[in-house]
Order: sequence, then C-alpha cells, then structure tokens
Amino acid sequence: MVGGGERVAEAPAPVVSGRLPAWLSGRLVLNGCGEYRGMQHLFDGYACLSGVRLDGPAGTAAASQRFLDSDAYGHFRRTGRMKYREFQTPVPADGPAGRAVAVVDNLVALMSKGRAFTDNASVSLTPLPGGQLLALSEAISAAYLVDGTSLATGRQVTYTDGVAGDLTTAHPKVLPDGTIVNFSRSLPFGGYHVYVQDPASLERKQVAFVRDRDPLAPCWVHDMAATANHLIIVEPPIFMSMPSLVLGASRQFAFMDWKPELGTRVHVVALDGSGAVTHTAPPFFTFHFANAFERPAASGSGTEICVDFSVYDDPEIINDLSLDRLNAFPGKDISPSWLRRLTIPLAGADGRPVGPSTLAAPTPLIRDESSYGNFVEFPAVNPRYRGLPYRYAYTTAAVRPTNMGNALARHDLADGTSRLWHAPGGMPGEPVFVPRPGAVSEDDGVVLAALARGDGRSSVVVLDGASMKLVAEVELPFCVPYRFHGTFVADGDGH
Repeated sequence: MVGGGERVAEAPAPVVSGRLPAWLSGRLVLNGCGEYRGMQHLFDGYACLSGVRLDGPAGTAAASQRFLDSDAYGHFRRTGRMKYREFQTPVPADGPAGRAVAVVDNLVALMSKGRAFTDNASVSLTPLPGGQLLALSEAISAAYLVDGTSLATGRQVTYTDGVAGDLTTAHPKVLPDGTIVNFSRSLPFGGYHVYVQDPASLERKQVAFVRDRDPLAPCWVHDMAATANHLIIVEPPIFMSMPSLVLGASRQFAFMDWKPELGTRVHVVALDGSGAVTHTAPPFFTFHFANAFERPAASGSGTEICVDFSVYDDPEIINDLSLDRLNAFPGKDISPSWLRRLTIPLAGADGRPVGPSTLAAPTPLIRDESSYGNFVEFPAVNPRYRGLPYRYAYTTAAVRPTNMGNALARHDLADGTSRLWHAPGGMPGEPVFVPRPGAVSEDDGVVLAALARGDGRSSVVVLDGASMKLVAEVELPFCVPYRFHGTFVADGDGH
C-alpha cells in the first residue's frame, strides 16, 4: 500500500472484468505519495502522479505514472537526502553540531516567506483551463502546474498579488462560475487570508481576514467547505507547535498538540467581502468535507448552512497513519469516524446575518453508523451538486477489523442508509463520481477509485453510482501506491 511508485510511460491497461460504459471517455489523474525511503508517515512521501486513460467507446484503457519534479524530490533523487521537513519526518541531522545548524536554518527559513516548507505537492489536483492541473499540498510553495495528458511537471506557481501567507489548504473549492476559493495562512501573529482566484491567471484577491486565536500556535486546518456564497472554515482545537517546526521535535500528533478544552471555532466567510462570523462548537477533529449548502432554517424562519463531513472524536487518526502502525502485524484497528452534519445559523427572518453563536455537535446522517464500519473518509459528491442540496455522498468505509479504509460506500442521506462495495485484500482510494451525460438522477453515473491489493497488483474499479456493483475493472501495468486525491477530466473539458 505504501510501496515506492515507479515511472512508467503510457502502456495498455487491460479491462479484466466487465466493460467500460460507452459514454465514459476521459482521464482519471491521481495524486499521492510514491517514495517513502527514510519517511515516517503516510503523508510524508514524494508526490507521484498516476494517470488512467479510459476510452469507453473502444472499451480500452491505458495508464502512465511519473513523479512530480519538485525541488524537494529533485534534491532527494540527486543526493538521497531530504531537503525539507515533510509532514512528520524532519530533516535528519548528523550529531549535535548538525542539529544546531538545522535549528538555525529553520529559524532563518521561517523568517523568509515560504522557505521553511516543502514544495512537495503530493495531496490534490484541481483542473484548470487548457488541459492543465494544479497539484497542491499545504505550503504556498507546494503548487505546480501539471500537463493533464503527459503528467509532465510544468512551472511552480508563485504569486505577486500581495495576498499574504506561507501555508494554505490543498483543497480549493471551485464555484459554479469556475472561480476558485481558498485561503492562505500567515504565521506567526497571523490568520486566514480568504481569497477568490481566477482559474486562468491564478491571480488572487483577498475577500476576508480571520485572525488566529493563538498568535504563536495557529490551528491546523486541512480542508474547508463552500456554498456559492460562503466559505466555511471549521477549526478544531489542534494547534501547530512552532518550536516543533523549528527544532524538528515531535508533539502529540506530528508537529501539533490537541487541546479539546478550547473547543472548535467555525468561521462563516461571505465571499462578497461583506464579513465573517465566528461561531463555537464542541471539540472534534476532521480531515475532509463532503458538501455544504444553504437552506431555509429548520426552525421556520431565516436561513442556515448545512456542512457534511467526516468527524473524529480526536486526532488519533494522525498517529494511526504512521508507517510503523500501518506496517505492524497484527495491526491496530483504525480510529472511528462518522458522516455527520453541522448546522450553522446564517440569517434571521429579516435577512440580517446571525451573530456568533454556540453550535450543537454534528449530528449523524446515517441511522446505523456501524453499517459503514464506523469509518468514512475522502467524501465526494456528484460534482453538479457541489454547494447545493443533495442526496448522495460517496466515501471510503471499513469492513473491520482493518487498519485502513478498505471499502467504498454510497450514503443515501434521504433515507439514512449506506451501501458498501468491498474487495477482500484491497485498499481503495478516494472515490471520484462521474455523472453520465444527460443524467437526471443524482446517482446516475459511475464511481472511479484506485485499488491497491496486498499482492502488489493495482487496478481502477468502475462502480455503478446507484447500486455500487462492479461495472468494470482495469488492471494497471504498474504498482500504484496509496492515492490521496484525484480528478476525472472528461474528453473535451478544459481543452
């Protein structure tokens, strides 16, 4: 699952089960780590891109794979040594003198915009006009253009637009008009710089600033949610340790500390620049969001925002994903997580924004949470319903015992049930929903996911979006390490 990736030129990928839908034509491109030598955590490896060309009319497929040519990976390839700290693994130092030099280097780097953080863009891919993809991780410097066909690394994205910040999220949201929404993080003594971004020029414009609650220990926020009008930043009480980043020392969870007594903050940011409201909520942890939408308030007056996401009691999942734990036998069962909804008041009956309030804990969306193994991650929806009321969410799930999500699930939020697909011995990555052209039903389409098997074989499975039954399986001509996030670019889109 975390074996090294390999560079492979495009080669045929046989359809070994079923048949590709005749309407499915395009490229699935996946991002994730592919080189783990010397690393400690699933999030640490160097970015490796996997591309799978699906030709439904011909019933054929082809696949290729190559590493993203970041400065971090190039240095490792030339020297066999790390240049930057990755998520959990610090740069090794040779003895006390080497550690002292490393501390000084880190301090100097933190004073220089972006230099302290890796440019290893190993997390996500966002489609851009012209057939390009934007590969991202959580540092502003970890942003590269990628050719969506050849997977060749293009230029590193740099900014001269004046929006501050050294960190960001690797999960920008795309609004219905194509505008990209995200935030950057300035630190220390900073906060969230929420911006809108032109998808063609990548020029950014700040629309709001939300100050950190602890100027010396900013919270770690991996993802966010968005409607057409608002960005929702859910800020669990997990705080980055600046001394850990400088000294290379470990904290409770990588470079972070958990302080549940401080509770969760929820920032609702108006994308028109009219302001932000900060609410409070009980403590919980999260990585990823499924969707968010605005609706009339259940109370009967005003409006509210519903935010659906994967919820953990605490951040122990971070430690679960250390390579030592993942490779241990017998392994430790993965921490539970649940698909739940946070409801946030938006406006009163008079249309005026509701001020700061204390929110109830997120509530279950599925009646029997054990039906998906008390585990959900990598939530996805039909892209036509992003930011809108919707019915179906697709996630990884668990058939326990397991130390990793080992199933895919379709969750029906209207009737509160889940439907699973599981291949014994396989670990699927993030589900990607592709709607059928002309579809009327929300679940009329297919779910695509990479599947890593224990024997080293890899494939892409194509599941029916309604029944979750296997439609086709494409065997890949190379081993695909565990993939984090990806995107499907249909033929004709973005070209």
